Amino acid sequence: MVETDLPFGTMRDRIQEAVAWTRSGRYEDAIEVFEAYLAKLSAEGELTDKRFAASAFSYYGLCVAMVKHKYAEALQYCNISLKSNFLDPEHRINLALVYLERDDRKNAVRNLEAGLRLQPSNQRIQKIFAEIGRRRPVTFSFLSRRHPINVWLGRMRDKNTG
Repeated sequence: MVETDLPFGTMRDRIQEAVAWTRSGRYEDAIEVFEAYLAKLSAEGELTDKRFAASAFSYYGLCVAMVKHKYAEALQYCNISLKSNFLDPEHRINLALVYLERDDRKNAVRNLEAGLRLQPSNQRIQKIFAEIGRRRPVTFSFLSRRHPINVWLGRMRDKNTG
């Protein structure tokens, strides 16, 4: 049970705790806290902290994908966060994890690579790439990855190195 009548600073602390839970994979615990406090934190008024709330939306979006499997809604929350915090690779990571959860590897990799351009040494991105693997570059970049020549040459390369 989450207490909803908390002072502003305590709400921020609870949301930061939910962010930490999300990073450690405790999505069910985190989503309960997000749903109790995010609306109050981002509502109009004197207690508004839109930048902090927008940042938290990224983690809430990830929880929505992992717990409720509502991917369109999850993508909306992640994109809200990305618009206000586009230089933070963590939001790219969360968006990529939503894409991976819905089996959209292409968009996941695109966002992970964008996160690496922002912070090449990001350990969380490196860990995800280690788990999902990375494709080698195509032999002829002016041809599509699925072009028969690139497919054949890729298979030949794998035979020789495998």
